[in-house]
Amino acid sequence: MPDTGYCTLADLRRALRQANLPGDAAQDQRIATDAIVAQTEPIEKALKRHWYAETGDAILDEATAIDIPTDPKTRDDEEDLPSSGGEVLGANDDERFRYHKNSDALLEAGPRHDRSRWQESRFDAKEAIRLATGNRYDDSVPAYARIRLARRDVEAINELSVIDEDGSYTDWVASSDYDGGVGNTHRGEDYWVRINNGGWSELYLDVHAMADDLPSLSNAVYVDLDYGHVGVPRNVRRGVACLAGAELAEDAVIEIPQNATIYNIETKADELREQANSYLSQYLDGDTSFLEVYRREA
Repeated sequence: MPDTGYCTLADLRRALRQANLPGDAAQDQRIATDAIVAQTEPIEKALKRHWYAETGDAILDEATAIDIPTDPKTRDDEEDLPSSGGEVLGANDDERFRYHKNSDALLEAGPRHDRSRWQESRFDAKEAIRLATGNRYDDSVPAYARIRLARRDVEAINELSVIDEDGSYTDWVASSDYDGGVGNTHRGEDYWVRINNGGWSELYLDVHAMADDLPSLSNAVYVDLDYGHVGVPRNVRRGVACLAGAELAEDAVIEIPQNATIYNIETKADELREQANSYLSQYLDGDTSFLEVYRREA
């Protein structure tokens, strides 16, 4: 399996020199690259972001000991339709049940409640969808429900399965009955993804394009997407290098010359992490500290 990371061994060396840590990270290349690779997944989870280089980017020439990502990533997520109320209708199964295609269940009473009550709950489910734009009673213009996706910098929607009234799902991407895509050029279509400042990606679904009677708002949408930011910013490279350097310092795997004195190796590690925090916090909203989010994911 390739050793994939967001910085090079040279970036790590520079971070260690800046922290006045003696020795050479390349003396044991395997340990150094492991420290870099270990940061990849927690940083992506903390920042909800993936970076990759294009052919010709300078970082690819410098990265002789580690693989820099060169492609976007793909993930498949389960989402709820947003509710205007305090809970997502359908999250509790006491008041709903699923139907399979070609079932006679539409003519039958559901468990624990009669058919009329089931119809009422189905109607209320769609009525409860929280709208970002538009009017649910005017189908001459789209009325969009908005879902913030789990990753930033969405490049493509590969599959978009939306719940139907019988509990089955229709892939809006594969079906010729629906139009949409990523970017503002698709605004006004059945679905589209807006990329906000900072790469935050939000999926807009036209409720008029949905089935009239929805059995649930919970787990109502499955989306398979490609995501990634073209280019690995210098601040990301520095931040990853500082985090890897802090790990090496604490693990005491950096060779310390006999005539060198390190008074407090833990302090050096803390300083490196604070530098990483300054480099990477800018990719979060407001005053959120990167280290606080990172420690939950690491």
